[in-house]
Amino acid sequence: MTMNQTSQAASASASVPPFSTAEMRSYPLGTLVYRSGLMPLETVNKALAEAAESGRRLGEVLLDYGLPERELTRLLAAQHGQEFVDLTEYPVDPEVVHLLPRSVAEMYCALPLRREGECTLVAVPDADNASHLTRLREALHGPIRLVTAARSDIKDAIERVHDEPQGMITQMALAEARASSLPEPEPELRTVYRVEVTLANGATLLVAEATDFEYAKQMGMRVIDEAEAGGTVAIGDATIDGRQVVSVDVLGRNGV
Repeated sequence: MTMNQTSQAASASASVPPFSTAEMRSYPLGTLVYRSGLMPLETVNKALAEAAESGRRLGEVLLDYGLPERELTRLLAAQHGQEFVDLTEYPVDPEVVHLLPRSVAEMYCALPLRREGECTLVAVPDADNASHLTRLREALHGPIRLVTAARSDIKDAIERVHDEPQGMITQMALAEARASSLPEPEPELRTVYRVEVTLANGATLLVAEATDFEYAKQMGMRVIDEAEAGGTVAIGDATIDGRQVVSVDVLGRNGV
């Protein structure tokens, strides 16, 4: 299927689309590309034919034919009634953009732009993506509003802003903001090793405790040596006859 020519051939240079908002949402993508002067009619028709034959999306084929991704995203956003942002011209608040960790920003291809009262404005490739809205709201701990921007522009901006050195005041403010949002760390669990002796009468006594296994093992070997020599073994403030010792064990216990 090809698109019928309805006006004189458009120039190859981009121009402001000659459509109203309602027309932008009703015209097919091929018509928008041609009427916007982004591609000649012949190229658009070739792309339409290839998309129909291959089953690929027309937008993907148009990109292969040389349509700039930013312009494609702009037209698709207009078709879906989304607000489009050109990140090559839009001023980004450096403090707001760093509220989203780089790893999360890259995962969702999302760039916080600025604050609108209590709301954070975030650029994504598709502002109608409901799952991104939910996950980014959770990541930024508050209300957000999504706008559409070209995917490549978002990736470039993420790399640029996270590689730029920040001033000392900005670093301190961001560090304070991150610290206030982080949960208290849970106490680290460590293993405590108990050196215990079992006596001939069946009683079990604690000789000592240590957090280092090798040290606890050395203490256990010392008790064994003293017991085999018939000496006394220190148990706290008391001592016992080493000949009463039947076994010596080093046992690990989880502690805080």
